[in-house]
Amino acid sequence: MEGSPNFLGGGNLFHKNLINYIHSKYKNIIVSWVYFGKENKKYLKDGVEYIELKSRNLVTNLLLWKSLILMKFFKKNYFDVINTPWGIWTNFYKKRKEQKIIHAFHGTAYYFNKNHLRRFNLITKILMLPLLFVSWILDMPSQNTDKIICVSEKVKKQVVKLYGKKKNIVVIRTGVNLKNFKVRDKAKIKEKFGFDKKNIYGLYVGRGGYWTKGLDKVIKISEEIYKLNKNYRLILIGPDLHKVNHLVEKEFVIFLEDVPREKMPYYYNITDIFFCLSRYEGGAPTLVVSEAMASGCLLVCSKSAEQEIIENEKNGLIVENFGREEAKKILENLNNKKIISNSIKTIKEISLEKWGEKYLKELFG
Repeated sequence: MEGSPNFLGGGNLFHKNLINYIHSKYKNIIVSWVYFGKENKKYLKDGVEYIELKSRNLVTNLLLWKSLILMKFFKKNYFDVINTPWGIWTNFYKKRKEQKIIHAFHGTAYYFNKNHLRRFNLITKILMLPLLFVSWILDMPSQNTDKIICVSEKVKKQVVKLYGKKKNIVVIRTGVNLKNFKVRDKAKIKEKFGFDKKNIYGLYVGRGGYWTKGLDKVIKISEEIYKLNKNYRLILIGPDLHKVNHLVEKEFVIFLEDVPREKMPYYYNITDIFFCLSRYEGGAPTLVVSEAMASGCLLVCSKSAEQEIIENEKNGLIVENFGREEAKKILENLNNKKIISNSIKTIKEISLEKWGEKYLKELFG
């Protein structure tokens, strides 16, 4: 179970990597992808059975109604293993004896929204408090759940705090495809894609909200870097231009609303500095962070992003502020081979193969 397969967000890419790994190991396993969309339909693509459940009006978009749709669907359709990022419906589903339900936490909706509420004034916060209760309900795992998989120790602690679940809970950090994301000749890739070899390039990747994902922080620190070095450019990939136009109208910004997935490895290779300045992240590392590390980028994280595998000035930089001093620190470490070498070494420990092996053990073991 996941969102529409056409959306290339981190959660979807996570599951596509998992499906590809399953298919590489087991040719006889049939994988189905269940999601909500505009109509009821079923189709095959790249060896995956996609099942779209209609939910495109005011009634069917209600959380409880979606749960009823799922319960009805899974009652009629049997699967040996159900891997779901959404928990509430499992509390009302009568699991079959031989069936296995895995609840995957890529973060917690409660803490994500709690963090998001900080941007509002007191009156708005009070009015939106029910959102936290809904968030708590949304992720709630049931007694039917055989295993809870969290992408970081932080998420595990949040799940235990919210739901008191201490048994059958494991942490499996997100792996990266080291065959696709790797160090290449930076000068040649820049020339091939039409980027000036003399320039320094920063990179931000994210389709999420500009506030939560920290785009405002990336712009702020990039302005300081640009003041120190006029050859600096910031590549932005993914944000909705209508939402962030007031932020990105800068002479140093190169805005790319959409880049084909197959070309993404090369944009990491073009990049000198990768920014992860989110106010909340579940993964540690997130998928884009692991891809950037494998590609040899200098990783700059905010403390609030809590990328657990990153140690300041050892395999990346962790910043709390986003001014001139931080910009100077980034430029001073731009060619720090030790940090980048340690970063690549760190991420090799959670390659796609190692991650996939651990995940499949929980799914089918």
